[in-house]
Amino acid sequence: IIHHNNVFLHPKPINLMSLTPEQLAKIQQKESTLPDALRRDALTNYREGYFFVTINTRGYAPILSYISGRADANDGAEDEPRCVYTELGKRVMECWRNIPNFYPYAEAIDCEAMPDHFHGLIHIRPGGKPHLGQMIRGFMIGGTHAYWDTLGIEWRPQPGVITRDYRDRDHTRSFRGPALFVRGYNDVEAITIEQVETKRRYIREQARRALIKGSMPDCFRIYRNCNSHGWTMDALRRAFLADRYLALDSRRIESTLLAILPRIQMLSGSTNPAQSPNLSASVPNIKPVLSFIGMRTLLAAPCKLPLICHRSDAMLFDEQRDIVLQAARKGAVIVSAFISPKEREIKKQLLIEQLPVIEVVDNGFADRYKPTGKSFYACAENRLVQISPWTYAYSKDIKVTREMCLVMNQLVRIITNKDDHWWKK
Repeated sequence: IIHHNNVFLHPKPINLMSLTPEQLAKIQQKESTLPDALRRDALTNYREGYFFVTINTRGYAPILSYISGRADANDGAEDEPRCVYTELGKRVMECWRNIPNFYPYAEAIDCEAMPDHFHGLIHIRPGGKPHLGQMIRGFMIGGTHAYWDTLGIEWRPQPGVITRDYRDRDHTRSFRGPALFVRGYNDVEAITIEQVETKRRYIREQARRALIKGSMPDCFRIYRNCNSHGWTMDALRRAFLADRYLALDSRRIESTLLAILPRIQMLSGSTNPAQSPNLSASVPNIKPVLSFIGMRTLLAAPCKLPLICHRSDAMLFDEQRDIVLQAARKGAVIVSAFISPKEREIKKQLLIEQLPVIEVVDNGFADRYKPTGKSFYACAENRLVQISPWTYAYSKDIKVTREMCLVMNQLVRIITNKDDHWWKK
């Protein structure tokens, strides 16, 4: 429902069955150009639940607000970090808060207008027919109309005239003026109340994070295509030797390696091994590389120790945890992929005690990536480096396979040059 000077227009729904094959092909082509991060999840019910939405301005134009305050100021202080909204930003915030006026089953929980993007948290209660996409469409139209007002573009219909050019799409494309936001948006479904609170806290900390990141560019710079002396194709093969079943069959090792190579970062210009019928023949042209974020001085620390919790050592976990934490307190940098619950338990304690960590992560880094939660502040304080052997792949529910875990644990061994069971000695 679109509101124009107290006149409500109901867009006519599109009947896909009435479209020609050419029109359907055009729709599919248009959808294929949309980045994965901005597509909807076919398995999600968008008519109920909590959703965290991120929408970028066109060209990342910083026109919604500017950041004020000091990064180290306390919450509630006069100079605490905050977003100071432009007139356009104020109108955009108002558009979000007004969503329940048009959709009674929706509750606009929280929002924030950053300079070049917008975050919103919304709850859609069961029972209503409109879905998230309809609500976001109306919000984006309202934002674009506010944008046009600042540009002096007339968009309101003349008195008594309620017709519109059906080709206009005010939220993404119009013949009357530019859209405020890019086409598409990113949504994350928050399932539990705890996750909802995490998203609210994330929204509240946006201004402080922006100040910290801006004042410490080296801490949050993504280093790509980094060579490592020990990170080779042979090292990847040795990763699979940790699996007692794969270790018995060299042909299975080769086939497993070939299957996982498309996700491995390769030096620009090297041969793509996944396209080679003969893996062995293409090996001389293959060079796996790494990406990382954080201060590289942590990678050069003299004492780095691996944390890999094996099932066979489950009964000894308390001993392993205590020895690892004690080593970290004495200055060692703990290196781990933090895959298992036991490893993540130790990571949580390391971050609480503000001890240094190198984390091997299960995905690559998007161009605008930054760590989240406590990891963000650990990175800002030079206590955390995140490193990855993988190319970036967007997925709302990325699956980490056992083969990927073997590769990440192998990288842990290479970084530390230590045996998994050092803590037993």
